[in-house]
Amino acid sequence: MATPKPLVKRNNSIHQTNNLYDSLQEIIHNAKTQSKVYDSDLDGDLTYCFKDKNAQEFYLVSKKNMQQLLESAKQLEIDKYLFKLEKEIYYNVPVDFEDVWCIALKEIKNYEKEPKSLVKNLKKRYPYLFFEIPKIPDSF
Repeated sequence: MATPKPLVKRNNSIHQTNNLYDSLQEIIHNAKTQSKVYDSDLDGDLTYCFKDKNAQEFYLVSKKNMQQLLESAKQLEIDKYLFKLEKEIYYNVPVDFEDVWCIALKEIKNYEKEPKSLVKNLKKRYPYLFFEIPKIPDSF
């Protein structure tokens, strides 16, 4: 069975963060911002690529596009978490998925808990929401 891989490889120079959105926010915050005046008008909806003398690529992105990128990354992390939560609920065989889903969404606080521990806690607190499947004896 394959092990899940994180979306982003974290560097030691970047503090450990909870998700990709926070990582991007920290990178932008720590970036060196030096203004250079450019003589031509740039289209705000485009992303520009520049190469320096060492053939290293740099990208120029408008603030609007960067905000959209950050919001997309944030939404992706939320969707990923909710998908894991949904999968974990189904794995624990709920009597009614919608009831468990509503309670689980109320229990989430800033997506800090792992879905597995959240569902385990729900199963302890609300055992009537899940089927109890007995273990099959080894004699079969």
